[in-house]
Amino acid sequence: MELSYFRKSTRSFSETVEHARTATKDAGFSILAEKDLVTDEMYMIVACKAEWAKQLLATDHRLAGFLPCAITILKKGGGVLVGTGQPSIIKSLVHSGPLAKLASDADRASKELINAAAGVEALKPESVLVYATTTCPYCTKVKNWLTDHHIEHKVVLVDQDQEAGRAMVQKTGQMGVPVTEITYGSEADSDYIIGFDEARLAEVLQ
Repeated sequence: MELSYFRKSTRSFSETVEHARTATKDAGFSILAEKDLVTDEMYMIVACKAEWAKQLLATDHRLAGFLPCAITILKKGGGVLVGTGQPSIIKSLVHSGPLAKLASDADRASKELINAAAGVEALKPESVLVYATTTCPYCTKVKNWLTDHHIEHKVVLVDQDQEAGRAMVQKTGQMGVPVTEITYGSEADSDYIIGFDEARLAEVLQ
């Protein structure tokens, strides 16, 4: 599972910093600190939503580090990148309905914030791959959901393809299936949906 979400900005470094500040406030985040870490090369905004922090700390304080509170703008490869952490990681670590909802809300809001700061549209999925086994009922649910919603996808049976199974574990750290890999292309890393998470599938693919 990817640990961060970065987009290439359409703006200069200083413009991206200003738009990141504005987008952060517009999204309802409180800016706690800002720092020019390397002059005109790397800038960080520390911001958070108080209600998210309160809920997470009350439920499981060990997950606080996965809230998208650090927004980083940096020059790299001749361009400017802006990004933050992946709060959807929380969902893969808990079985709490309220925390799963918090993770989805935080994931959506932080990606919208980053897209706004970068001046880009939301990423559109290019391909969908389901890691499954021949006997997994939840894999069948994922495949049926994708078919019912007319979403093209490929299926790899990891109980018949050991190399694919190793690739899945290496990418996600997950030993179980289903795992749905959503690829966006060369600009961004893939998303991985663990298990049959209907709400997350709909959020990402519809």
